[in-house]
Amino acid sequence: MGTNEASLFPEQAHLVGLSPDHPDYPLLKHLETEIFKAAGGETAFRREIPLLLRQGLDEVIDSARSKRFFLDELEKTEKTYIGTKMEILIRNYLSLDKGKKMDVLIDGTDVDIKNTVKNSWSIPREAVGNVCLLVREDEQKARCWFGLTLIRPENLNAGINQDKKKTISAEGRLHVHWILENEPYPENFWQQIPVEMRIEIMGAKSPTKRVAALCRLFQNQPISRSHILALGHQKDGMKRLRKNGGARDALSREGVAVLWGKNDRALIMEMGLPACSNDEFISFKPTKPEDIQKLRASGHID
Repeated sequence: MGTNEASLFPEQAHLVGLSPDHPDYPLLKHLETEIFKAAGGETAFRREIPLLLRQGLDEVIDSARSKRFFLDELEKTEKTYIGTKMEILIRNYLSLDKGKKMDVLIDGTDVDIKNTVKNSWSIPREAVGNVCLLVREDEQKARCWFGLTLIRPENLNAGINQDKKKTISAEGRLHVHWILENEPYPENFWQQIPVEMRIEIMGAKSPTKRVAALCRLFQNQPISRSHILALGHQKDGMKRLRKNGGARDALSREGVAVLWGKNDRALIMEMGLPACSNDEFISFKPTKPEDIQKLRASGHID
């Protein structure tokens, strides 16, 4: 097996863990079962973990306060913190205790959580002989990995970094019990917006006008509250979206409705729009007379 990224993280991967005849299989399969149990079942785990990883990255990027939108805009120290953020989110999501020596305790087994947004994981000396939970996010392809492996010296590369950590070798990756492998996860919202559109949105002269531009240009798709806040740049950035001084004043006059997943769920369904969560909004410019009438009657457009 080569050491290039394509071979280490193949495009056509399958959700297949280690073979039952692998010496580490009994332990790692047991830990997988305990993880599913803590998550409320395998289905819930496979649904929630990709969302959790997206949440972690978005919280570190922190667009609302940092005015940055992408992972590669972060400082080196901020990227380092991603591992700590994921450790906290995963441990809390699974309601597990912190380990005695490692990051988390899974049914009595100390497990270290290692996250990477690159191509490999840095393994400290104290993790050798212990189980590591390996997590990876690929922001460009919106793919993620989540697996378990018992760290053995022979499965690590010979070289060490300045922190005296080693990386898992290509051979070592063959001994990972993948639970999620090359699994889709929500892409960065701002990557969905073409560069020209992003320039137009960010070129607006005030936060309110930036929010209005986003809703005007990015229609018929859910927009998270966090992305409204990112453009609002104030403690209560949602004011930028409201009527009576917010973006909805201009949008309503233009015939653009902004519907909220929490209060306007029935309308969203009636309009045939994608479902929105309680923290999502969707902008929509109706063309059918009956839709225009309903939205006028409900006060969403003038």
